[in-house]
Amino acid sequence: MKINTSRPKESLKAFLQKIRLHYLAYKDIRRFSGHAAFSLFDGGYRQVCSRIMYNVHAIEKGLSRDMNMRPGFGRKAFSDLNDAMVVYTDSNFPMDSYAYAQGRSIVHRYLEAHGADLDSGLTALEVVDPALKDGSESFVAAGTKVIRRVDKLSNSSKGFYHLAQGRSSIREFSGDPIDLEKVNDCLRNAAKTPSVCNRQGWSVYVVTNKDKMRDLLRLQRGFKGYPVLPECVLVVVVTNNAFLSPVERNEAFVDGGLFSMSVLYGLEYEGLAAVPLNAMMNSRDERDIRNLVEVDNSEQIIMFIAVGAFKDETVVPISDRKPLSDYVSYIR
Repeated sequence: MKINTSRPKESLKAFLQKIRLHYLAYKDIRRFSGHAAFSLFDGGYRQVCSRIMYNVHAIEKGLSRDMNMRPGFGRKAFSDLNDAMVVYTDSNFPMDSYAYAQGRSIVHRYLEAHGADLDSGLTALEVVDPALKDGSESFVAAGTKVIRRVDKLSNSSKGFYHLAQGRSSIREFSGDPIDLEKVNDCLRNAAKTPSVCNRQGWSVYVVTNKDKMRDLLRLQRGFKGYPVLPECVLVVVVTNNAFLSPVERNEAFVDGGLFSMSVLYGLEYEGLAAVPLNAMMNSRDERDIRNLVEVDNSEQIIMFIAVGAFKDETVVPISDRKPLSDYVSYIR
């Protein structure tokens, strides 16, 4: 059959593309390293706000545990939050911002729930700036809420916005079996997710073996302390074989993220409890997970999704959201 190019020509093209990839990756690294909040004293407004929100959510997750909750939990997160809030106020950033209100709110929720760290004898009051303890009635945005299984029974009849606004990440499962065909329906529907030039590079490994699931979640490190395992864990990957150019070097994360969100909405529609778990692992843990699940080296692990059945009632973080004005700019 006729072919319109030659192997030497394509080999040269591949060599030049790899040089271009190294250059673009170097620019990625410079951009990330120049602006990420690596240190508490990387003191730009967005950097400090992000550090506040990271610790707010860590404390919210601790407050939401209705199993294995220990007095004085999360003192490091609480201490780190205090330091970020002090840097924020010392920088004269606005006192009416979303992140500041979240930080002030969770300080009060933490002090209300766990004023004393019984393990070390240190009280939470000793690691918080006195100025952050005032105004408990004014700062109420952060904390926990209750999700009820009965409210999920009508999910399939809800409008999309209602369904989306009602979704929460669930880490505490009932342990009841689930219908895996519902999971398959979610994955089948998610295939309609857009992808670059419709290449659909995603794959999903559905882990149902409890021993493998336990090892996987241990290596992922985001499910520690939850006594009931999910009924399955979805490992979402995208193959780099699908991409043709160095400018597509990050496309796996875009396509895989879109696909994963479609799956999460599908699981909510089906009345299944789920939590997305990140794949930001060190190289050793990633290697071990790849071996455990038999993920090919060409595939980029995007995220894990733990799926199970709802308990009758589950306490979860409020996980409040920024107002539209914080993240939308109109270019006229």
